[in-house]
Formats: sequence, C-alpha cells, structure tokens
Amino acid sequence: MHLRGYLFVGVFFLIACTSKQMPADILPTAKMTDIITDLQLADAAYKLQMLPATYKDQPQKYFLEILASHQTDSTTYNKSMLYYAENPKLLKVIYTGVEKNVGQAQ
Repeated sequence: MHLRGYLFVGVFFLIACTSKQMPADILPTAKMTDIITDLQLADAAYKLQMLPATYKDQPQKYFLEILASHQTDSTTYNKSMLYYAENPKLLKVIYTGVEKNVGQAQ
C-alpha cells in the first residue's frame, strides 16, 4: 500500500473513532470541510473584488447564504468551529481537506 493509502486509512479511522464521541449538534468533519472550502473561496472572491454585485457591500450576507446552502446556520457553524478548535487533530483533518478542495478549484 502506498503512503497515500495508509494516510487515507489513518484519517478514516481517526474520523470514525472520534465521530462516536462527537456531540450531536456539531457538524461532521466532511460537512465542515465543504463549508470552510466555500467560505475560503468566497473570501478570496471578496478580496479580489469578484463577488456578485448584490454582495459587494454585504459580504456577511454571502456568508449566511453559503451556510444556508449547506443546510446550517451561523450558530451551529460557530459552535462546531469552537468544538474543532478544541480538537486540533480533527481540525487538521478538516483543513487538509480544505487545502485539497481549494487546490482543485483553481
């Protein structure tokens, strides 16, 4: 098995083992990865002044619409971010996925 295979299996077991202990009101790691990816891309679009005209003066509205598109709200997102901030191994898994997603979006 290649290094990537071992890494994938290790990440899978890490997520599987820790998801049993995760509170029910915390967004799963895969969903957080997708949400943060979208937020990072939106932030880049904002900084490059590439947001649609309806959001140029209200980037927070775009943020809320991204959360809504993932069937969540800011309260749940913020609570989940706090949870993951207290669990750095899981947060690293999320941000590794975000880096991969952003790299594919280019």
